[in-house]
Amino acid sequence: MPIHFYGEEEICGSRLGWTPSQLPLDVPESEYHALKSEHDARGQRDFPAGWDHSLADYPTLLSTGIGGLIDRVHASMRHHNGTDEKAFLDAALIALEAFSEFIRRHAEAAKAEGRDDLAGMLEKIALGAPETLHEAVQLVWLTLIAFCSEGRYAMALGRIDHYLWRFYENDLKCGRITREEALDLFCHLWVRMEEIREVTNICIGGLTPDGQDATNELSYICLEATRLVQSPHTNLSARFHDDTPEEFHEACFDVIRTGVGFPAIFNDHVLLEGLVEIGIPSEVARDYCMVGCIETMLPGRQQAWSDSRFNMPLHMVMAMQNLRGRPNVTYTRVLVEFRKCMALGLAAHVACLNQHIAGFPPNRFPDPFLSALTRDCIGRAKDINDGGAEFKRFHGICIMGLATTADSLAAMRKLVFETQQVAFEQLLESMDTDFAGGEPLRQLLLRRAPKYGNDDPYVDSIAADLVDWTSRECLKYEVHGGGRFVSAMAANVSNIPAGKEVGATPDGRHAYTPLSDAASPYFGRDEHGPTAFLNSVATPDYHRVLTGSVINMKFDPEHFAGPQGRRCFVALTKAFVAKRIPELQFNFTGNATLEAARREPENYRNLVVRVSGFSAYFTSLGEDIQNDIIRRRAHTRSS
Repeated sequence: MPIHFYGEEEICGSRLGWTPSQLPLDVPESEYHALKSEHDARGQRDFPAGWDHSLADYPTLLSTGIGGLIDRVHASMRHHNGTDEKAFLDAALIALEAFSEFIRRHAEAAKAEGRDDLAGMLEKIALGAPETLHEAVQLVWLTLIAFCSEGRYAMALGRIDHYLWRFYENDLKCGRITREEALDLFCHLWVRMEEIREVTNICIGGLTPDGQDATNELSYICLEATRLVQSPHTNLSARFHDDTPEEFHEACFDVIRTGVGFPAIFNDHVLLEGLVEIGIPSEVARDYCMVGCIETMLPGRQQAWSDSRFNMPLHMVMAMQNLRGRPNVTYTRVLVEFRKCMALGLAAHVACLNQHIAGFPPNRFPDPFLSALTRDCIGRAKDINDGGAEFKRFHGICIMGLATTADSLAAMRKLVFETQQVAFEQLLESMDTDFAGGEPLRQLLLRRAPKYGNDDPYVDSIAADLVDWTSRECLKYEVHGGGRFVSAMAANVSNIPAGKEVGATPDGRHAYTPLSDAASPYFGRDEHGPTAFLNSVATPDYHRVLTGSVINMKFDPEHFAGPQGRRCFVALTKAFVAKRIPELQFNFTGNATLEAARREPENYRNLVVRVSGFSAYFTSLGEDIQNDIIRRRAHTRSS
């Protein structure tokens, strides 16, 4: 395919190379259609079967170079003589040699443009290991481009400040680069990610594999590049722990308050406990990163991530309907029936997914390029999906509607079974009609029952029980071919279509309206300020929710204005770590601005907001999603 080269670029490689309007001159149309027909007939892995939402083993690639990986393939060939092993290694060799040639062609394009500096660098990394930061960044970018060319989506860059640190440190010592030049290089990389317009997760901070703080100067450079470029596609994730420097807390705030929605912050102490509990060695667990939105990954050592959605409020309503007309219904009976419905639903959900995954056997759907860049497929002479990766996959079951369910159970427990202000059958009948003619009852459910997000143990304990039970239930199941089903308290924006499956609920929610957002309180019901919000979301134990959670907080910009605001936000992020909250992400754009953007989208084309596990240009979002963001409680100084 043609190599697209921009004359003054510092990092080359563009997605335009695989989206041309016509075939290369030396590819006959008949041959193209024959190959395409063969490919289409064979099929290709999809997201549930483990195709994208992954990343390369960048530390090994940068240490050995492509040539070093090719040498490893040849060495493995000397020890593995089986038919399947040989076929895999042959395929890995073809993929690596093609990747090397792809880079070499970029060198030729750079030379043709008179960029001998770039041409020499590209020629070197086509086989050799990079030695400078510039060379390392270029190789990382071209690897991501090659993944994208295969049709993979949301491939991550992982712990970029960690694996690039030695290159930056050496360049500084040798006088090859200044901090300003490094920042410029990262800004170039961030702009490249804006061009491919995909969710590209980048992880900074956290712990080293031996348990030390991993924050370094590149962590701050990544933050500064994010602040300067303001792209919604550089999905920056910051890992925090008890010994994270205060300067890092402050630097993250300086980016978050621009409104870009980055970085989302993650609590090492929550995720590490769960990973170790299921058998991941501590030093491997400490090296985790995120892919896609917020999904936990063992970078370069594990099969590709996949996930699915599970509608918890739908099963709660099913359980209530199952008890219709039964005598002596109690809150305990509701809970028992609810868990029964959930257990049956999850079992069916898992069976359906495993049947789908079984339809993609590794011998018919091999993945040689990602395998060649995953530990230790080459050494084991096995495909990534055939036992080659060091660790088996995670499939995250995104449990939707936490607050909707918790608020509903709290309302039933309080008003139906304790104070007996509402009869169970009366509640069911009102839900059947979406509270038609029963607005006083709906207001009673809304205003006289505790709501999650207000530091009320009555409902917070219910949410905690839901998180604990669902996470344990998901861990009972194994993925076809090996791996774990794990829970995720997340929904992306699927809480909107999921709500269209669910009639009215006991929390006073109208039929077919959106469910609560991921693991956040229901829109606008968190009425007692950010401290109460934090205390509520800290109540559940999330350590078995191994694939992450999404908890959205929204502030009017003036809430953290000035130096005092900065100190207040650092207090908030320190409380986040201490209270072992798994994840937080922030919108710092007031509703006045959001409403203006809806009225005059042409004047707000560059307005970026945090949506769910990702950011986006606000005016590019559908009306339902815009409404979802506007409905969230915007905390102010008075709240």
